[in-house]
Amino acid sequence: MLREVLKKIALPCRDNGYEFIDYRRLNAIAGCLDEKWKMFWDGRLAKIFVRRDFNPSKPVVVVSSHVDMVANRCYADCNGEMWRGSFDNLITNAAVVSGMIRKTFDANVMVAFTGDEEEDSRGACEVVRVLNKKRIDNRMIIVTDVTEMGWKQGKHFTIENIFPVQGQYVDNLLLKLLPVALEVDKSPKVIVETEFADETWEYDDRDQRCCAICLPCLGDMHSESGVAVRRRSAEVYAELLPRFANACTK
Repeated sequence: MLREVLKKIALPCRDNGYEFIDYRRLNAIAGCLDEKWKMFWDGRLAKIFVRRDFNPSKPVVVVSSHVDMVANRCYADCNGEMWRGSFDNLITNAAVVSGMIRKTFDANVMVAFTGDEEEDSRGACEVVRVLNKKRIDNRMIIVTDVTEMGWKQGKHFTIENIFPVQGQYVDNLLLKLLPVALEVDKSPKVIVETEFADETWEYDDRDQRCCAICLPCLGDMHSESGVAVRRRSAEVYAELLPRFANACTK
């Protein structure tokens, strides 16, 4: 499933910092979804989907996956055990879409495809404004992205940038995430706060409870040659991501 989705959505997606200007990947993503999903918000830098049985009065998890890219070239070479492509952030976009197609996200998981992450994260800002406007108050956000962390150790995923770091939130979140993680990794890579910026930084600035679930990769994320990911890691990541999100709705 993941390989097929990657091939379908391996298309450019660009914005000018204020609105999307190249919709090809977004259109391909929408074309992969069936009638069980509907557009909740069709914004300038955020496209938010929910299941038709979504209930905003219950605890909500937002999966936030940026679709903007830096490189000019967009491709996915998914042959063999080592995949290579423009995987920042195509590979986790595909993992999210795969979960949506397989219907493995619970009803109260919202999916946001955002823009401008590579510059000022205005897509994440738009997501927060929408959540506030729609009065979805009981929420947390899971950011998906690639990472350099965990590659040398052969990790399939990392849990990074858990915010806020004060109080019991980190411990409480890990109590939900670790039972899922430990099924495939007896010593999962957890970095409570990293030096590497992603959308969690913007969400934290806006007082959102959040963390990042990342896929380890090798190479320069913004280069024309792209990065490498292990096939097995990508498949495990795509399998576990909906389970991480579902655990946080409980």
